[in-house]
Amino acid sequence: MKIIKKLNQYYNSFNMAEDYIERRIVVNNYPKVIAIELTNRCNYRCSFCPPFTRESGFMSEELLKHILDTTVFSNDIVQLHFHGESLLHPKLGKMIALCKKYKLAVGLSTNASILNLEKSKDIISNGLDYLIIAFDGVSKEIYEKYRVNGNYDKVKKYIIDFLNYKESLGAKTPFVDLNVIKTNESVPLIDDYIKYWEKTSVNRITVKSFSTRAGQIDGSISSEDNWYFGERIKRYPCDWFWTSVIILWDGRVVPCCHDMEGKLILGDIRKETLQQIWNNDLLQRIRLEECENNHDREPCKYCNEWYGRPGNKIGYIIKTIKDKIQGEKIFKIVYEKIDK
Repeated sequence: MKIIKKLNQYYNSFNMAEDYIERRIVVNNYPKVIAIELTNRCNYRCSFCPPFTRESGFMSEELLKHILDTTVFSNDIVQLHFHGESLLHPKLGKMIALCKKYKLAVGLSTNASILNLEKSKDIISNGLDYLIIAFDGVSKEIYEKYRVNGNYDKVKKYIIDFLNYKESLGAKTPFVDLNVIKTNESVPLIDDYIKYWEKTSVNRITVKSFSTRAGQIDGSISSEDNWYFGERIKRYPCDWFWTSVIILWDGRVVPCCHDMEGKLILGDIRKETLQQIWNNDLLQRIRLEECENNHDREPCKYCNEWYGRPGNKIGYIIKTIKDKIQGEKIFKIVYEKIDK
């Protein structure tokens, strides 16, 4: 049964790639759920995020269960974060445990500002598998400049205390991925940052490129070209509309990680299934517009961070499968845990 499920997931990845390369308006795949947002509330006002204007709230247990009951997942991983601080959710432990009942590996991202011992016990005891800690702490001055409302010393202590507590339990999970964003000011200090944290029990250190979130944030704080492949001269259809979705805390669905304010709502999972949304009239129209080089919609119209490829079928299919394999390698310890 497990083998059949895995084969179906790879077959879906193949269909996903083929649907995009063939520029199909009605697709034969089911989408990757990039994230399920538990809350969009945040105690920080970072320079890396667009302004908060969307109505804020917390996802209910009932809605999360509905999503898990009605959604076919393209892999065995669910990320419980988006535009907010997930540790603020009053029932975070229960939400993690609920996902674990569905045999999903659970990850989330945090600024670690409230990662005290109580929170640490809650997420570890309920089976969190992957923890991204966004800590741009190359220096106290730079951290508190960009992570507005943040306290460098307090957060650093929380991270170290969390790592020590996890070690004291002999726990393999959560896998801890420490993230730092490259800015003009941070780049000269990143090597020292890496040397310091390499001496701790973090499992991985990720140096991330800065994103303007589709032109919603001033890009002057980083002069780096942050794109991973291809030239940006010719714009191709953005493959998010053929591959992925994000579910907001209230059940509405957006297409990509740049739409933090819910400007392009594709549907509402409280009213229809994700599979119904995935080929609804709106998405078919957007796919057609993308193929016609028409991007005149929010947030796409100002985006220079789209993901797209020319019509090289074999190359794109290989890339899609490789991306899936790479994602599973990162979560290798997670899959081992689930299988036991």
